[in-house]
Amino acid sequence: MVAGMPAIPAFPDGQLQQLGYVVENLDDAVQKFKETLGVPSFYIWRDLAAGMTEKTYRGDEADFQFSCAFGYSGDIMVELIQHDSGESIFKDWLNERGPGLHHVCFLMPDGGHFTDAVQAMADRGHPVAMSGRAGDARFSYADTVDLFGVYTELAYGPPEFLAAFDKIKSGDS
Repeated sequence: MVAGMPAIPAFPDGQLQQLGYVVENLDDAVQKFKETLGVPSFYIWRDLAAGMTEKTYRGDEADFQFSCAFGYSGDIMVELIQHDSGESIFKDWLNERGPGLHHVCFLMPDGGHFTDAVQAMADRGHPVAMSGRAGDARFSYADTVDLFGVYTELAYGPPEFLAAFDKIKSGDS
């Protein structure tokens, strides 16, 4: 943290969108979340990072791969993440802590707000731990583990990208 600054910036134009869990086996985790927590359905996206660009891990260019399952509990997205290959904060989490809650995600309304929020987090001593881009959609994980016990993901998705999440939320995936 930087002296004289709040621990994290306010995100007045962003919204808490997601809770992300790192899991060892995606299919098993989907079943557990359905049965135990009542998340009705998940959309599974294998090899999610395959087409991504600008991938970084701890400040270096990276070539990680992961698969995800997306579901909703009310208005909050539940993301289940399975590390597949390469160096990533998902792999680190599993090795150091095991499966469990990994991050909260704030969705930014546009690319400018996303860029500003990433910089504001870094200015407050929470550097980018991992990031990537898929077309105009972007994500960045700020290292807030010491502060909150989890990472803080900042994300931006253009309207056509977010429409896919709306379909998942409505059960029409």
